Amino acid sequence: MRDTEGEDRVESSAPVEAKNALSLPNYRRLWINNLIYMFVGNAQRFAIGWLVLDGLGGNETRQGMAVFMMGFPIALIVMQAGALADRVDRRALLMRSQTGLLFVVLGTLILLGLDQLTYSWVLALSVLSGVAQAFGQPVRQALIPLLVPERLLMNAVALNALAMTSSMILSAPLVKIAGDLFDFEGVFGLQVVMLAVGLLTLRHLETPPVNEAPKRRLVQEAASALRHVMSDLRLRVLFLLLGVASISVNAAVMVTMQAKIKEELLRDSGDMAYLLAVMAVGISITSVVVMRKGDMKRKGGKFQRAMMCGSALVVCMGQTSSFTVLLPLFFLMGLAGGFFITMNQGLIQSTTPKELMGRVMGLYLLVQFGLMPVGALGLGWAASFIGAGNVVSLCGAVSLLIVGWTHLGFSTIRNLD
Repeated sequence: MRDTEGEDRVESSAPVEAKNALSLPNYRRLWINNLIYMFVGNAQRFAIGWLVLDGLGGNETRQGMAVFMMGFPIALIVMQAGALADRVDRRALLMRSQTGLLFVVLGTLILLGLDQLTYSWVLALSVLSGVAQAFGQPVRQALIPLLVPERLLMNAVALNALAMTSSMILSAPLVKIAGDLFDFEGVFGLQVVMLAVGLLTLRHLETPPVNEAPKRRLVQEAASALRHVMSDLRLRVLFLLLGVASISVNAAVMVTMQAKIKEELLRDSGDMAYLLAVMAVGISITSVVVMRKGDMKRKGGKFQRAMMCGSALVVCMGQTSSFTVLLPLFFLMGLAGGFFITMNQGLIQSTTPKELMGRVMGLYLLVQFGLMPVGALGLGWAASFIGAGNVVSLCGAVSLLIVGWTHLGFSTIRNLD
């Protein structure tokens, strides 16, 4: 039997009439920590690409490999980590994973200070960073529906997306400023400080007690999430579109575009920070819209149309030869992305039983973050043959075709609330 008493006790720590998830103390603590943690996550991906391309003089293939090594552990671990989030103390899991990431970033900083950071070290540290993040991410996502009442779920998901985009707005420009002022030591020193502050926000976090259930191997428990998703047409299509976005559009925009800026626009690859910030502003705007109008009808169709618009914009990004033109394109991409991110995750969580939430969120993160490095690796290889811009456009075109097919072929998804 599912133990809901603990969940009710955690949720009841705030007024029942709360109209915003941030008025719930435990969600607010998690939100602040997520904001800081995602700041470092975004900073890591951007900083590693910048370090490899400019600091170590690498090319787009080496950049793609470094990003792949950071995401590779997610593909191996995140499903088991999701099962772990359903069986162990969730606050302790958050603390340990964030402490592990802190040590990895601190190690990077020490090697930089000693002038011993080679490309081989970057790959090794990227793997360790990925391991720490793989254990921390599922529990972060799984806690959202456990800390808020169902009527505030979409509001809470939108707020979490707002934290993610706020971290994108802040991370890349602040990392760029820190790097310009203090070289790469400043880039990773800033991350160390942020992670230490983030740990302080978890001191008073209260999480629901773990459900009592027969203990099985983590692999078996993780497989139950996959069976649940495969048995539901709605979840199958939602995960399909998430996977398409991750391996094509997200990899192209977040990684391959950085190589295009250096190789085709002949600019410092660190200038990608400005494009990411502009895109994050767009995501923030639509996240606020979803947060205020979380009860809107036919969310499924809306997020599909948003994905189609974003895919079309990616086609244009790949063929653009002006950095100035990229700025509005990235802003519009952010507007479309805000709808996709919040509604896709919210719809998945609203159709998932709470006792499976950690495992399904592990699968969600495997698809969202585990596939992107795989895409980045393949796109980096393809870019060496046909050019980074052409690869970006091709990704947008493939994504547009697939989401268009699901929009026309599955009315159940178009009408999903």
